[in-house]
Amino acid sequence: MEAYIYPYAEKTESLPVCLRGIGGTEYQGYVREDTDSCWYKIIFCIRGRGRLNYGSESCEITRGDIFLMPRGFPHEYYPIDRKWTVRWVVFDGCGIEDTLTQLGLNRPIVFKECSLKSVSGLFDEMLVALRADRINGVFRCSGLCYQLILELHSLLLDRVLPRSSSGNEILLPVLDHIEEHFRRDLPIGELVELSGVSHQYLGRIFRQAMNTSIEKYIRSRRLWEAKQLLLETDRAVSEIARMCGFSDAGYFSTVFRRAEGMPPEAYRRASRRKPNEEMKNERK
Repeated sequence: MEAYIYPYAEKTESLPVCLRGIGGTEYQGYVREDTDSCWYKIIFCIRGRGRLNYGSESCEITRGDIFLMPRGFPHEYYPIDRKWTVRWVVFDGCGIEDTLTQLGLNRPIVFKECSLKSVSGLFDEMLVALRADRINGVFRCSGLCYQLILELHSLLLDRVLPRSSSGNEILLPVLDHIEEHFRRDLPIGELVELSGVSHQYLGRIFRQAMNTSIEKYIRSRRLWEAKQLLLETDRAVSEIARMCGFSDAGYFSTVFRRAEGMPPEAYRRASRRKPNEEMKNERK
């Protein structure tokens, strides 16, 4: 396979996750990117050997290895064998930083000796969708890209909490419970009781897997929901606060300002003004 596609993406600017490019080569060459790299990148190795260098880390990449490189991290990679065959996906999105932070994927990570069946399947689906429809296929691909990110999150959980232990059995029900009930008051004690382990142990494995505390994870999930409601509805800030599990509008506004650098109403106005300004510029 020798192919690459950078899809037309003007209509996808407001998507939380947006595919920017996909491709692969039988003979991957030398690549170097500095801090001005603007996209997130997932690369997986089909055959051969290469080397990845980032920061003070250096890692050999061989068949079955996958690496995630967030934007802003200087790095380089190059072949060791003459024929180093890889597949790559690059992406961003208006919600990508929050998403990757919540999933513990906001730093360079190398996954060794993985089964590539699911990852390759998603890659092939994206490629087919883009070739079939260069204009609108990117919308389907953005959803598939999110599934690819979730596959990496699953690999991360497997690495931090091996399936031979009870780690996944403890943590996954807790994450499901948060997702189902974050819109209401959700005491940590309720999650501890569900997990069947101590508060301290649950907190430790949660931080290992998710790269954040339980409290911050729940707060980030609520803020993510609130931002979508601010953008997609005209509901009052007080109503959105209540719908997303915040105790009152004042507390919600304080938390929102700390996270986004502006109060909720200002965020709504700024986010809605940007597309209108872009449309006006296109008409000029």
